[in-house]
Amino acid sequence: MANFEIPVTEYMTSPVETIRIGESLIAANDSFLEHGISALGVVNDEGELKGVVSRTDILHAAVYTHRQTFRVPDRPVEEIMQSPVIQVSAEDPLGAAAKAMLRNRVHRVFITRSGKLEGVVSTRDLMRAVREKRIKTPIAKIASGSVVKLKVEDPIALAVDRLDVSNKHGLVVVEGDFPVGIFDQACALKSRRLPPQTAVEHAMNVRILILPAGIGMGRAAEQALEMNVRRILIENDRGVMGIVGGLDFARVMA
Repeated sequence: MANFEIPVTEYMTSPVETIRIGESLIAANDSFLEHGISALGVVNDEGELKGVVSRTDILHAAVYTHRQTFRVPDRPVEEIMQSPVIQVSAEDPLGAAAKAMLRNRVHRVFITRSGKLEGVVSTRDLMRAVREKRIKTPIAKIASGSVVKLKVEDPIALAVDRLDVSNKHGLVVVEGDFPVGIFDQACALKSRRLPPQTAVEHAMNVRILILPAGIGMGRAAEQALEMNVRRILIENDRGVMGIVGGLDFARVMA
């Protein structure tokens, strides 16, 4: 397996998208949609990093109603943010960031130097490193066999509930036995104002990547990055037999 002693700063995103203490979860969700990100650093007036708020946190705080699937509450971000923030030093290798993600089951770590926030590295950045290393190990070696499925006609309310109960970041939507989409946290937040009984096919992401079990990790990462997808479905003669997500790429590196 490749050596990931590359400096973490070579893969980090900087500057970090942040939100100030005192701002609302509604503003945080608007930032997720505007910037296409899944988490924000929470900072105080001095710019010091005090926590992180993610799509997962907002979904856990959701308020359920009869007229719409759920609503994002107008609460300050610090009430639900995760703190302390998982951090690594700017001097650490990328492999250390991957280990920190796995150990804490998070999809990003923040990079600091002398206590100052420098950047953030996500599982998508790890995918870039795997692509550049051209790792040929089959993706089946890192795939999870635990695939949670929904039917296209299932209601959004059920999909949101399964996201929470299964502790998954993405569910596979099938028509018959064939996968036709993914319902993830971004889909849930975008569709929150729809009636709860709306069919999930009206809210799913139809951009999916299905690959054979034997394809190499580097090639799979390349295709996922090009298509801008976060999960790869693995198919064999019996249908979908696994799924590869961001933390699976972290496992390769750690």
